[in-house]
Amino acid sequence: MILALPIGDAFRQGVLHLATEAAPAVEAGGRIPFLSTAMVIVFTLLSILLFDNILNVLPYLLDNLMRSRAAADLEGNVRRSRDRNIIAMLLIIPFTYVLDRFGIFNPPFLRDITGDIHFLLVFGVFLAYLFLRLVFYFLFFPRRKRPDNYQMAAKASYTFFILMNLLVLPTAWILSLVKASQSVGMWILTCEMAILYLFHLIRKSQILGQTFSPLSVFLYLCGLEMLPTGLYVASALLI
Repeated sequence: MILALPIGDAFRQGVLHLATEAAPAVEAGGRIPFLSTAMVIVFTLLSILLFDNILNVLPYLLDNLMRSRAAADLEGNVRRSRDRNIIAMLLIIPFTYVLDRFGIFNPPFLRDITGDIHFLLVFGVFLAYLFLRLVFYFLFFPRRKRPDNYQMAAKASYTFFILMNLLVLPTAWILSLVKASQSVGMWILTCEMAILYLFHLIRKSQILGQTFSPLSVFLYLCGLEMLPTGLYVASALLI
């Protein structure tokens, strides 16, 4: 395939030079089409396969917005709880894509990296954040009181992560459709995430408050939520 070189290189000493090798297929911004396309295809196929599961568990997820007791109803059904966990893990892919696409997580150590490599690193850091949450979950596991509500509160994170995606993903699609700037998209999506996360903290404190004292609830929230999330946010701003 014959491709035209840049004007400054194409004309040298009055002679037109043409390249004879095709340039690599890379999208604007350095994104390699194969990786992006493969990610979308995998997510779409899995979503189709789990569509019935999503419809079955969705009413119980929305019920968590209305009342704290809904968490017990959801956890009391093993199948629905398992489906909820699978859906939450599936949504990690598009959620981290939004973080990357709108520059919501773009720490200094990643700013010289572009394209799908940047996305993969954002994805990896988010997985590290989830692993850190799991570590703190076991570190603060109650030894003296019944852990049922503690476990229920921890699993509520799956529920609110899905609810956050139900708000963030359509908003991100609309922002892309209207060609909103990255800064505007980042501000809108960050506000949505912050509101849902705040509501998640309130609901989690209500679940823990059914068993633990207010001081214990505060300490558990610090260990389960504020500490790992604070480290994740700090990594985006300072590192």
